Amino acid sequence: MKAFAWFAWGLSLWLGAAWPAHAQAPGVPLDVLHWWTSASERRAADQLSAQLATAGVLWKDAAIPGGGGMAAVKVLKSRVLLGDPPDVAQLIGTTLTEWADMGLVMPLNAVAQRQRWSQVLFPTVLDLVTYKGDVIAAPLGIQRINTLLYNRKLFARLGLTPPRSWGQFELIARKLQVQGVRPLVWSDEPWQMATVFETVLLGEAGPTLYRELIVQRKSSAWMDPRVERALQRLRWLRTLSGDNPQEKAWTDGARELMNDSAGMMIMGDWAKGELMAWGASPTKDFGCVVVPGTEGMHLYSVDTLAMLVSARQREATQEKMAEVVVSPTAQLAYNRIKGAVPVRRDVDVSSLDGCARDSWETFAAPRSARVPSLAHRMAADEAIKDAVAQTLWRFLTDTRMEPQEAQRRLAAVIRASGAER
Repeated sequence: MKAFAWFAWGLSLWLGAAWPAHAQAPGVPLDVLHWWTSASERRAADQLSAQLATAGVLWKDAAIPGGGGMAAVKVLKSRVLLGDPPDVAQLIGTTLTEWADMGLVMPLNAVAQRQRWSQVLFPTVLDLVTYKGDVIAAPLGIQRINTLLYNRKLFARLGLTPPRSWGQFELIARKLQVQGVRPLVWSDEPWQMATVFETVLLGEAGPTLYRELIVQRKSSAWMDPRVERALQRLRWLRTLSGDNPQEKAWTDGARELMNDSAGMMIMGDWAKGELMAWGASPTKDFGCVVVPGTEGMHLYSVDTLAMLVSARQREATQEKMAEVVVSPTAQLAYNRIKGAVPVRRDVDVSSLDGCARDSWETFAAPRSARVPSLAHRMAADEAIKDAVAQTLWRFLTDTRMEPQEAQRRLAAVIRASGAER
């Protein structure tokens, strides 16, 4: 909420006249602000647009480039201040609840009741889009963060099998290096560092300690020896990229994997969707397994669309959009392209690739550990996420910093945020 206080005064320009609902004629356009701009993301958005068009809902695209959506959120704030909010916005995790707290998000309780969301959605997903008794967003897909992609052709040529342990991973890395192949795609972008760290942390710490660190945000827990091991592992992974790692887009890293110049990549399964958009096959060109140590665990991020309050009074069309995007047909079509998996428990996932089926089945299994991503806003607000990512960036780019010092700094970030629970 603190991050939004600076523009709260602007809401009075339009919020008071925005709420009464009126029916609209078919074909009403909805202005959709999002950050799906890579090849696979663009194709997935186009698929949604086509599905909606058949239901009389026109998708007016307002895509904002920028990794992780930071630029899109800035544009959204500016548009609200100018009294011209989009009708729909891609808002996820804690950012979604912050906007709902300000009265900017239209409740979807009627849609959820008509479409029986409480019965067909995964409980974890329904909890994520429910706030103070209201359903506040339409969920699109579940992304698995603890995904390790590997180059099938390189592995087959060298007689390698996907690693199930860090010991096997290290052996594979050495064999790839001997062949002049970069073992692991790497970027020094802070959010990508944080993505790799949280998945390594989950494997080293286990789900119970992970929740203490990331969900409950206990500052004292950051001094646990298992956090030190995760930091040491993270620093070793960075060394696999050579002497001069650099910041590069995740799509550039995926291209390295596709072009046989790298053997493995730790990234959410949206990278799988990108490889497929470029023509690569998950059965011939690349494969995916979970990151070592995270078998039976699902580190997740969930894409959601919020319907925003505006003076344009398009509530009926916004509700229709929510119905369509959560429907079984749209769920399967969108997620096959995006690389994610459906948010519904009642869909036939036999048409999904093996990586997606494993993700969906793990998320669905009662005994699986489902834990929210910090790097992708599921478990903490923007300020905490950025502070953790910057601390990790300093640790990895300053080889003189000891892991214990990084632990102290991470613990201090949690204490200073006032978010400790």
